[in-house]
Amino acid sequence: MAILLVEDEALIREIMAESLADDGFEVIQVATGDEALALIDHHDRAIEALVTDFHMPGEADGAEVAAHARIHYPQLPVIIASGRPDVIARTWDPELGYRFLGKPYLPRHLLAMLHEALHQA
Repeated sequence: MAILLVEDEALIREIMAESLADDGFEVIQVATGDEALALIDHHDRAIEALVTDFHMPGEADGAEVAAHARIHYPQLPVIIASGRPDVIARTWDPELGYRFLGKPYLPRHLLAMLHEALHQA
């Protein structure tokens, strides 16, 4: 099961990727929203869930990555992480079905939310 992990903080990305891999997931990791958009357009394997930071360097933020991914995978479970829930709250649309994971978080929090999202998909 391939999980796309989009996180600009290298240490967080490495820890989360290792935790996901230890839990049996194949992890595709990129550092920016722009890289994620390119990967989604040109990846030959299905992505079964998206875990993305909201604020990242480059043009595309986590919301744009999620919207683009849903074009290719309409039922894709999406988890958006951020340490700034106040900023996200202004643009958050609950109708999209995205899950919010507040930073800082522990790997077990991400895994629990991901398993729940995949079970409901």
